Amino acid sequence: MRLNDNYKIFNKINTSEKRSNQLVLLSLTLMFSCSLFCIYFIYRTNENAKNSFYLLDNDQKLAMVRVKDYKRAIDILCEGHVNIFHELFFSLEPDLEFIKKNIEEKALYMVDHSGSRLYNRLVDQDYYEDIAKSSYSIELEKDTIIIDYSKYPFRFQFIGKQRIEKDGDTEYRSLITTGYIKETKTTPNNLNGLKIVRFVVLDNKDLTY
Repeated sequence: MRLNDNYKIFNKINTSEKRSNQLVLLSLTLMFSCSLFCIYFIYRTNENAKNSFYLLDNDQKLAMVRVKDYKRAIDILCEGHVNIFHELFFSLEPDLEFIKKNIEEKALYMVDHSGSRLYNRLVDQDYYEDIAKSSYSIELEKDTIIIDYSKYPFRFQFIGKQRIEKDGDTEYRSLITTGYIKETKTTPNNLNGLKIVRFVVLDNKDLTY
C-alpha cells in the first residue's frame, strides 16, 4: 500500500471521529436543553398550581381564582365560604327535599354544631314545612361580608336581606349574622378546608319600604 493511500485512510478516520464527536456534543447539548426545559416546565406548573384556588360547594367546583398573593387567596376563600353557606341555608324554595338537600347534605358540613342547633330549632318550629305548604320562596340578597383577619379564628359579619315572594307580593326581611372562620381538615363533604364556628343570627326582622 502506498503512503498516499495510508494518508487518505487516516484522513477518513480522523474526519469520522470529528463527526462522531460533533454528534455526541450535539446530543449532549440537546439532552441538557431538554432537561432545563423540563425543570422550568415543572416549576411553572407548580407555581400555577400554588396560585390556583377553587371555591367549592360540597364536591362541585364553583369557580377557580388565580392569585399570586396568598393573603388575597385566603380573603377570596373565606368570603366565598361564608357566602355559599348563607345561600344554601337561607335561600329556600317550597320543596322540603330541596331544603333538606341544601342544608343537611351541604350547608351543615360548612358549619359546626351552632348551625345544626339553629336548623333543628327551625325544624321543631315547623318553619320549613310552613314554607313548603305556603308555596312561597325566599331568595338571599347579600349586601356585604366583613371579615376581621387581624385575629384567628377570623370573625365575620354577614349583612344582607331575604326577598320573600308570596302570593304575588314581595316582602323583605333583614339578615345579619356573625361567627368565626377556622381552618379544618378537608373531607369529601368539605373540600374547602374551612368551617364556620359559633354561628349566630343577630337580626332577622321584617323590613318596610
